[in-house]
Amino acid sequence: MLPEKVKYMGLYDQLFKEIFQDKEMLVEFIRMFLPVFKQYKITPEQITIEKTQFTDLKYGDKESDLLFKINYLNNDAYVFLLLEHQSSVDYLMQFRILEYMVRIWRNYINKHKDLSKRKNFKLPPIIPVVFYNGNRKWTAEIWYMEKINNWQTFMDYTPKFKYEIIDLTQIKREKLIGIKNALGLLLSIDRTDKKGIKEAFKEIEKAFKELPEKEKKKFTEYLNNFLKVLSRKNGIEMIEIDIESGEEESHMFENFVKAIDESLKESYEKGVAIGIEKGIEKGIEEGKKEAAIKLAKTLLFKKFGDKIKSYLPNIENLDLKDLDYISGNIFDLTFDETVKIIKKSSN
Repeated sequence: MLPEKVKYMGLYDQLFKEIFQDKEMLVEFIRMFLPVFKQYKITPEQITIEKTQFTDLKYGDKESDLLFKINYLNNDAYVFLLLEHQSSVDYLMQFRILEYMVRIWRNYINKHKDLSKRKNFKLPPIIPVVFYNGNRKWTAEIWYMEKINNWQTFMDYTPKFKYEIIDLTQIKREKLIGIKNALGLLLSIDRTDKKGIKEAFKEIEKAFKELPEKEKKKFTEYLNNFLKVLSRKNGIEMIEIDIESGEEESHMFENFVKAIDESLKESYEKGVAIGIEKGIEKGIEEGKKEAAIKLAKTLLFKKFGDKIKSYLPNIENLDLKDLDYISGNIFDLTFDETVKIIKKSSN
């Protein structure tokens, strides 16, 4: 059975590979993150998605790395997109990219064998892009020469290029929502944690209503896949929304509120159930009452937070029957009822 983290990374790779196989989404990506193409007003018809299977490299056949060709003013340029979702930063990224660039140019030469022999033959530019969404900030250098020792002295012999880094960990949710397109709103979901889901979707709903119909359709097309990743990332029950054809916008977001409420409730109940099970197992080892005390304290603090804190020391004076009653009825007990039970121990 695959570890949860591996499953989560697999979902990420699958999701972003799907998005970046969509030329309309690629156009949004280019407009958001690659200003070098701004003047050319790229359309989906100008993009060709290429295959990248460099099995001879030590990185293996990494299908999550994407290559697409952009035609501008009857010229070609390549964008090589590396999807990095690992928790660690690759400090040899420049070298890795250089190897990929050489392979891309080699393939280009092979496709233009006769032309490549001519003096006026030129290689197309390659824009390497690292799309990163790890656990911490990307700290590797982006210029190739910075990886070469004493490069200033040997600059005439050192390749000079950089890769673009799109570090999602450093882009605030509000900024992504403010872009006001489908891709920006979808990426903003990824920048949301469990505590801020409802608040985030209020902001997303407001921005969604201002989108053109075409953008709305793209958002709803990929929404459930992003919710899957959000659920796995935050360790909550899977959130999924029934999106019917032609469904009104308000209904879609109403469905989301219901789905998230149910998901959080199920996750809470599941967590409590796991806590009870672990508490019982621990009680066998440490003594039933000691385990029951710890379990009751944990559940009460999870439910009532700081306001129960001052009463928790008195829990140790309760008998096993009362402790079991608290743990077994944690979902139904009110704060006042709980305090009344605890105060019994001081009488």
